[in-house]
Amino acid sequence: MSTTVGDLLRIKGNKVETIAAAEPLLEAIRRMSAKHIGCLAVVTKVGKLSGILSERDVLWKVIAEGLSPKTHRVKDAMTPLKQMKTVAPSVSVEECMALMTGRRHRHLPVLDDGKLVGLISIGDVVKFMLDAQQATIQSLEKYITGTF
Repeated sequence: MSTTVGDLLRIKGNKVETIAAAEPLLEAIRRMSAKHIGCLAVVTKVGKLSGILSERDVLWKVIAEGLSPKTHRVKDAMTPLKQMKTVAPSVSVEECMALMTGRRHRHLPVLDDGKLVGLISIGDVVKFMLDAQQATIQSLEKYITGTF
């Protein structure tokens, strides 16, 4: 049985840092820096996901263009929802790994019936898969040595 994104969120937690599209980019950068995260979910006033803002978005769409994060808004740099992939809690972690590596996405919003219920990063997926492989290795070692 394959582990799902919902299972991963139960392990890592489903708290998502959010920001409004009208907020200054500098505020978004400060928030990501303070939380040591690489992405914020951009939400509407009613909490509906409208996109994400990642460090790459800020770097490529603002800094590289010589624009100021003091004078530009989150909406100027965010990746809109219509240009993103999202996943449901029922999607397998392996499918997420394939999607993230194939499309070079570092973050995937998790939506359940259109509602934002989590956000997973490539780091979350890699850590989960490495932990699962380590547990398999340990089980096999115990089986081979007869110490189970």
